[in-house]
Amino acid sequence: MPSSLYGTGDGNWVNPLCCLANRREQWHANKGVSGERTTLNCELFVGSAAFWQAASADIASARRRVLIQAMTFEGDAAGLGVAGAIARSPASERRVLVDDYTRHVINDTFLALSKDPALHAEAQATWDMIDAMIASGARVRVTNPVGRNPFNYVLRNHRKLLVMDDAVWIGGINFSDHNFAWHDMMLRIESADVADWFAQEFDKDWHGQTAPARASFGGLDAYSLDGLHNAEGSLPLLDLFENARHSLEVISAYPTFPFVSAMARAARRGVAVTIYTPRPNNKPIVRDYLMGIAARSGVRLRLLPDMTHVKAALVDGETVVAGSSNFDFVGYRVSAEYYAVMRDTGIVAEFERRLFAPARDGSSEPQAGDHSPWRAWRAAVALRAADVLIHGLRHPRA
Repeated sequence: MPSSLYGTGDGNWVNPLCCLANRREQWHANKGVSGERTTLNCELFVGSAAFWQAASADIASARRRVLIQAMTFEGDAAGLGVAGAIARSPASERRVLVDDYTRHVINDTFLALSKDPALHAEAQATWDMIDAMIASGARVRVTNPVGRNPFNYVLRNHRKLLVMDDAVWIGGINFSDHNFAWHDMMLRIESADVADWFAQEFDKDWHGQTAPARASFGGLDAYSLDGLHNAEGSLPLLDLFENARHSLEVISAYPTFPFVSAMARAARRGVAVTIYTPRPNNKPIVRDYLMGIAARSGVRLRLLPDMTHVKAALVDGETVVAGSSNFDFVGYRVSAEYYAVMRDTGIVAEFERRLFAPARDGSSEPQAGDHSPWRAWRAAVALRAADVLIHGLRHPRA
């Protein structure tokens, strides 16, 4: 680990939380944005190959700014490709935010708990990759340091964001080989207004002065959750789920309460609620929890054959939600997130065609061996206990 990790010079990995969030800033609407004047050009990219082909072209063509943010950024083939593109970019402003998660977890494995030399070699390659970006003139900062309290591990900055001049990317893709291998999506939005708003949110994170925000751009409402006021920021999403009129479909590997509870309340009113989640889940405790919920709530659970990292919802066939939020209790409590609510008919149709129709066709009903009442009970108890613990933590942004 480079000694510059929490240094204080330009270009070093620094702790942006030296300037703590001003708690007086409350959840607010961005009054300076007029959705009526905003022209949106949106395109959905499914899979890392399609995403990276287009995103790397945006990085190469950017002249003013390249702003990149991810929770995972590893020194493997995928991460090195992204880092190399940033290093080669001719943009006058190049900044990268990486969550402290990457200092502790490589390839979904805690470094402190592993003696695998290959894993530690990849960790060293990650530090070398960061140093190479800095040497190229890019500036890099780390968010939400765990520090000496291991419980702070859950207090993550979970955002995934790319801003290249007037193009914005949001969604679920992190920069590592295993993340690139998963089924996932990113949404590209070309709009000067939207790009400026997300660049402003990035800048808040950069200086450790984040606060929740939202803005409307025609058929797209953007939400920035800072990890401190997420309950307020999640209310529009909870209301949207609970008040669906006839159908609600969700694709996520990790949905939990309170979002699943809102889905269940909609199901009890007769709304057709379906969750698509992977059978080979890298967090099987969530799949077990969902099996128990589905068995008693009226929510239909459909299992996908491969791991998906998509986070998207389709409400009444006319509204789409997408972003970094997993629709889980961690995102409701403490994770910094972005999500967008979109009602533009063209965007909704693209999500229907590229994500939801394939999920319906490619998923299957759970089999007898998929559900165990004991596993479901144990999962629900464990997740509720984790929620109590998280709720009692003091967020480093507080």
